[in-house]
Amino acid sequence: MTRLTARLRAWNSTLDDPVDVRALAVLRIAIAPVVLLHLRPFLTAARDGIIYSDRFTLPFWAWYPELPRTAYVVLLWLIVATAVMLSLGLFTRTMAWLTAGGVAYNVFLSQIHFRHNRAFLIILLIGLAVLRSGRTMSLDAVLARRRGTPLDSQGGSRLALTVLRVEIAAVYLASGFSKLVDPDWWGGTVTRLRIERYRPRLSEVGIPDAIVDVLADPGFQAAAAKVLVLMELFIGLGLLVSRTRKAAIWVAIPFHISIQISAAVQVFSLAALAALFVWVDRPARQRLVRVEEKWIAPIRWLDWTGRFRLVPSTSPMTVDDDGVSREGPTARWFVLSRLPLTFWLAAPVQLLRRG
Repeated sequence: MTRLTARLRAWNSTLDDPVDVRALAVLRIAIAPVVLLHLRPFLTAARDGIIYSDRFTLPFWAWYPELPRTAYVVLLWLIVATAVMLSLGLFTRTMAWLTAGGVAYNVFLSQIHFRHNRAFLIILLIGLAVLRSGRTMSLDAVLARRRGTPLDSQGGSRLALTVLRVEIAAVYLASGFSKLVDPDWWGGTVTRLRIERYRPRLSEVGIPDAIVDVLADPGFQAAAAKVLVLMELFIGLGLLVSRTRKAAIWVAIPFHISIQISAAVQVFSLAALAALFVWVDRPARQRLVRVEEKWIAPIRWLDWTGRFRLVPSTSPMTVDDDGVSREGPTARWFVLSRLPLTFWLAAPVQLLRRG
């Protein structure tokens, strides 16, 4: 008990420490396409002269202000503009708050607008604002360097990052638990009906009809549904524990790709995949990599989260990481397992080689 108390006190003492926001900058850059996809149905309807008040609507609150038709359409395009500026990193914090506020205002105009994926998007936008994600990989950072006052990559507090992480993990846990206690979900009825509903979409992406027939089989779905529910629960729990975090991220990638193909989850999968960068917790440039000159540019282009400090060397690749040195093939697989585009394939190999 004393040891646990000491750990809690040590953790509590770090909550006010600033955190490195380099990895969050990747989420910030990806957020504009997500916001645009979220707004596309509203913009398409507005182009056709239709806004929310022309359809069945159910306000959250009677006092909630409603904009006139022209002003509402202008608001939608202003959200697009602020989202683009947010991704570019120009007046980043202000644009993050404006984008979050605009998206939230539109969602709360009607209960018909509410979707869990839209609430998730609002959470991410608020997180980007609170954590000052524009301090690196942004036009704000470029302008600061030109003024002679360069910004470091330290942003908001660890408390804010922890709250954002818990919010993200809670989405998986709440969704997974609700399906666990729902007989139709746990038994595979929901997933089977979903496959039947979206069968044309599966054919459009090139999945053979024979495979779709297997996917629609009640017996297969009874087993597959249980796997999906347990995967979702594992992701939620695994993200909260440092030792299982990489495994949870590894599982989350095919999980989101599969549900994006097989179900209408709107922007949730894209937003959730981008949100995985929230879990990168190493300060930028902490790991020293000595590598041949020809490999420096490719690694730098693939190192979106800035984990590596690259130094030219004529000897085989070496990686120095918190006093641990890796050389040759072990170093190469380690680097590949820490680059976003190669992580999913390289992480298991790197784990096996370590074992």
